[in-house]
Amino acid sequence: MKPLPPPSATDTLHTDALQPDSACLPLPCTDGQPLFVEPTLLQGDYWAGGLIRVEKSDLALALDSVTGIKGQATVLQPGGMAGDPMPYQFKTDNFVTITLLVSFFLVVWVISRSRHFLQSQVKDFFHQRHHESLFAERTQNELRGQLFLIFQTCFVLGILYFDFAQERQPQVFAQVSPYKLLGLGVGICCLHYLLKIGLYSFVNTIFFTRQQSANWNDAYLLSVLGLGLALLPVALLVIYFNLAFTHLAWLFFCALLIDKILLLYKCHRIFFKSPVGLVHLFLYFCTLEIVPLLILLHVLVYANTLLLTNQIV
Repeated sequence: MKPLPPPSATDTLHTDALQPDSACLPLPCTDGQPLFVEPTLLQGDYWAGGLIRVEKSDLALALDSVTGIKGQATVLQPGGMAGDPMPYQFKTDNFVTITLLVSFFLVVWVISRSRHFLQSQVKDFFHQRHHESLFAERTQNELRGQLFLIFQTCFVLGILYFDFAQERQPQVFAQVSPYKLLGLGVGICCLHYLLKIGLYSFVNTIFFTRQQSANWNDAYLLSVLGLGLALLPVALLVIYFNLAFTHLAWLFFCALLIDKILLLYKCHRIFFKSPVGLVHLFLYFCTLEIVPLLILLHVLVYANTLLLTNQIV
């Protein structure tokens, strides 16, 4: 084999041109390790002052010194405005929706199973029965869901009061859990009706006969069930169609006024038939029906305020 000729000056020049210039590399090369060159753009926190922070090059700095523009970086500030959070709504809550559906189907089932008893109760409400019927007693025992219908009325009242708290007590609504507000409203309404039934039984047992007390208890429970059924469509309008609070107040007070007028009529038919008994009628009705209603409203407002105080503490 022929020996290789010695390198010429031209080859030496080309070889030197292919060698890396260490002065041009931003990082030194370590033994046996690959060379990593990190761009200047990634060497600092460029998100501190705005959307992105870009350092200027030497050429840009030189141009700035010639033109008289001072500055070391270009900052791009984010634009736009912060959005408002969506308020809590029952129609987006799966738990409330499922509870309403189950409550509606149970109400339909109870009414369908006890329609004969309810028909006889409605007839007795407007036409007083002079003697007891064995058939009526039997159908009354068949009504297994009467307590559930009262609870359904309390649940509807709790939903309507939740809308009242959302409108009139925004500071409570913003800081207290909606489930606490709903549960508190339903619980207080249930306690209200239980206490009223017990109070009516105590007073009627003292001043009236046993038959009159039984007739009044039936009429009062029927009025509670009717109020719950009348307010159920109103609650659905509030939840799923965002019924205005003013319209809700009018519908609620109309249903409540009709309910109280019917109770006043029934109270007159059962207890106070004589013209002289009108004074006792208003005294009895205002003491056991109107005053507890006002107390219920104040208790609900105070309970919400107490919840807010405990939440802050």
